[in-house]
Amino acid sequence: MNKLGNWPTCSPATSAKDLAKVMNEMKTGWIVVTGEDKRDIQGIITERDVVQRAMTNTGDINTVVASDIMTPKADLITVAATDSVWDLTKIFIQKNIRAAPVLDDRGMLVGFVSVRDAVAQLVEDHSQEIVSLNGYIHGSY
Repeated sequence: MNKLGNWPTCSPATSAKDLAKVMNEMKTGWIVVTGEDKRDIQGIITERDVVQRAMTNTGDINTVVASDIMTPKADLITVAATDSVWDLTKIFIQKNIRAAPVLDDRGMLVGFVSVRDAVAQLVEDHSQEIVSLNGYIHGSY
């Protein structure tokens, strides 16, 4: 198990039991499945995948591996580093997701962005507007 950037990674052969341990230790709800190049994303595994897919497939968390339960890259909702915070927010709302991998123009993993990241950026970008509107609303404008 590796930690690339700020996200944990694993190989497709990592057991579901080891995935659950790492998620617990790192206090994360997901792990990126990569090839030998840690930026070559193969898929993502969430806590829900471990519980729903691993436990219901065979009932044996020791024999199920990452590649059995991951959401493959082809099925992931990804974003580009050039997407605006407004685009990201729309994607999160429309697709009902909380985070997305950021891929470069070659499809390689360069980061992750979450709803929290988007909201923080929106607040930072518009903090002065928020202060002005608040002052206007409360009569101190």
